[in-house]
Amino acid sequence: MSKYMITAPSAPLPVRTPRILPVHEGKSFVVTGGSGGIGKAIAGLLLAQGAHVVVADLKPASAEATAEELGGAGKGCFAVAMDVGSQSSVAAGIDAAAAALGTIDGLVNCAAIVLHSDPLEISWDDWRRQFEINLFGAYEASRLVAKRMIDAGTRGAIVSIASEAGKKGHKESLAYSASKAALISMTRMLSETLAPHDINVNCVCPGGVATPMLREVSEAYSGFTGEGAPAIFDKMLSQQLIRHLQPIEVARVTSFLLTDDAMLIRGQAVNADAGETPY
Repeated sequence: MSKYMITAPSAPLPVRTPRILPVHEGKSFVVTGGSGGIGKAIAGLLLAQGAHVVVADLKPASAEATAEELGGAGKGCFAVAMDVGSQSSVAAGIDAAAAALGTIDGLVNCAAIVLHSDPLEISWDDWRRQFEINLFGAYEASRLVAKRMIDAGTRGAIVSIASEAGKKGHKESLAYSASKAALISMTRMLSETLAPHDINVNCVCPGGVATPMLREVSEAYSGFTGEGAPAIFDKMLSQQLIRHLQPIEVARVTSFLLTDDAMLIRGQAVNADAGETPY
């Protein structure tokens, strides 16, 4: 949403490049949706920080290609096929991840789907599909990873990628917004549940990140407004940064929440939207 300004807008703020430190040395993580824009950035950063990572994705070829691009097994990156909309696929995927990694120290739930429609015309199938992937799959992956961590006595963390839509909501993606709001609530309950086992649980709420999904959003909005999708995409900027958020910036927030330094941040929905959400 545009704002009236009495001063000229500032220039876009640059993407900062902090030092890469081995904060996850010796750790192993599973990243669902690991071939997507944010998921791939998270997997790449965790690897650069010393971790071993399983890239889990719906399409086996995409998972394999991403894992190879990030260095393959020789660099500690493995591919696993996983449809988070299927309970049996999630179970098989977590088993395969555990076999590849040995020990699982944490999970990032990044797989998601958004379907746009008139808010009064959403089909039951569209409701079901978005909740299956965005919520049920995240719960099942979290549950299975948590049980393995508990059995192994592993202290670690689970981070889910929610959305600012889970707080503010968007009527053109009503079901998606509701699924992300539910994911935020689930995060709070899992945090309380897993605290006695020293497993920290949080979620991250990104804003307009420059990913293929955001381009899909702009195409959907184009269908509603008649304006060209590229023009809509170009307007979906952070008001403070005057640019799109980048996947690596969300990855840095996620990585921090997986560390011991984030132990006092528990059950939170951490905004990573450059100041767009006020709570």
